[in-house]
Amino acid sequence: MTGPSGETSAPLLSVVVLVYNTAEYLRACFDSLLNQACQDVEIVAIDDASTDDSLAICREYERTRSNFRCISKANEGGAVAANLGISLARGRYLALVDSDDVVTPQGYARLIERAETTGADIVVGRAMRLVGDVLTIEGFAYEPFAWSRPRVIQTPAALDDLMHDGFYWNKVFRTGFLREHGLGMETGLLYADRPFVHRAYWLSRCTVVEGQVVYLWRQRPAGDSITQRKAQVGNFRDRIRSARLEWTQYADEPLAQLYRRAIALSNLQRALQVAPEVLVSEEFCEAFIEGMSELIADFGPLDLAPVGVRRSTYLTLIHQGHVSALKHLLQTPNDCRVEQRDGATHWAPAALASPPAGFDSSALQIEIPTLGFFALTRISVEGGQLRMTLDLPADVQQRADVCLTLWSFGSGEELPFTLYESGARDQRFALPCRVIDEWMGRQHDGPFGLALRYRYRGQIARYRLGRSLIDPAVIAQLPVAITSALQLELTPETGALTVTTHP
Repeated sequence: MTGPSGETSAPLLSVVVLVYNTAEYLRACFDSLLNQACQDVEIVAIDDASTDDSLAICREYERTRSNFRCISKANEGGAVAANLGISLARGRYLALVDSDDVVTPQGYARLIERAETTGADIVVGRAMRLVGDVLTIEGFAYEPFAWSRPRVIQTPAALDDLMHDGFYWNKVFRTGFLREHGLGMETGLLYADRPFVHRAYWLSRCTVVEGQVVYLWRQRPAGDSITQRKAQVGNFRDRIRSARLEWTQYADEPLAQLYRRAIALSNLQRALQVAPEVLVSEEFCEAFIEGMSELIADFGPLDLAPVGVRRSTYLTLIHQGHVSALKHLLQTPNDCRVEQRDGATHWAPAALASPPAGFDSSALQIEIPTLGFFALTRISVEGGQLRMTLDLPADVQQRADVCLTLWSFGSGEELPFTLYESGARDQRFALPCRVIDEWMGRQHDGPFGLALRYRYRGQIARYRLGRSLIDPAVIAQLPVAITSALQLELTPETGALTVTTHP
């Protein structure tokens, strides 16, 4: 990055690495950045007063690599470190990286190529979890479907499922775009990434999704990362602060109200992930009820059906102050009994057989396929067709237009099954094996996983058909041969049933 006269030229990309006590993983992270196919890169490591050997490792790389800078600062949190890195970056584009993670060799070359050809302010790549030496998308819910559909987004209305991706680390941003809008992270917040990323999406004139895997997000075995400490009281309160900040950010922007409410629902879903912890600690229970009550009061009336019947019931109980009933319900997480009432399927848990006074029972109606309330109960290959049976109430099937599909996690293309028989509980789908073989032969990018697709109020959503959604008897019969060349099996790569070639 030195010009012919000896002056230092600006790099194409600045990679800001947020470093804090990750010495065990730091070399793997730095080496992945230094060995990128895109070589016009500067690396800016911001050490936030690590107490292990992280700073020494940063200094070692700084001494031996001309495109590596190390900044050591007082411990003020990742948001301050990120903002400092943004201010120091000299590149046309900027990426933010957690120091225990890894970027794939072609990752930044792919993202920048898309940025250069489209003029994008943000380019988003696909991520995977790194669990030991295994790559998986288990642990991600909605994001893999958003990441695997390459597209150019030029209006906020087209963000749809990408809104679920509030991570900063699988992206490159145009540095001038961040500075033009004064974009940075809220200091003092652990969960500062979602407000930052969602604001960037809203202001971006062009956001591009690149369907290839670019980032490997490490799951540490010790469980000591921020996201792995989400059930701690302080951590949870910070999550609530982040969600409330996002709500107020768009209060005075009339055009952003649909976007604002979509973010609110997403934040409610994320906060409810730790609801079972109220049974473990009274301190956490108090913090949880207080925080969730604040969100409910801030957000006001929302259509809760998209969060699923279980979570909408939790929210109703919290809103109405029925904490004992909530705890009773949380003690039986596998109670998925249902009943038909007024032509619709309702959840009928034993814990609410005698509901508390004033409880709004409309929260118990199952509007959409909800985890725990449906399962794949049969797989067979008959008459040249791959056939599957889904245990799902007929009224939910019809209302939500439920369909099984074969989904390419590399291109976002999907191949729908045909619903050939619908019963009160059994929904039977089929897809010709020949069609599967031909379709996969035309696809350039896999892997190919099975998904459940449904609609609600015009919006499409999907679940991967993973282990928790499959009857154990079906899992026991895997793998299932589809053709002489193809089989169906569970793989970590998709976190779901996957069509693979025979070994």
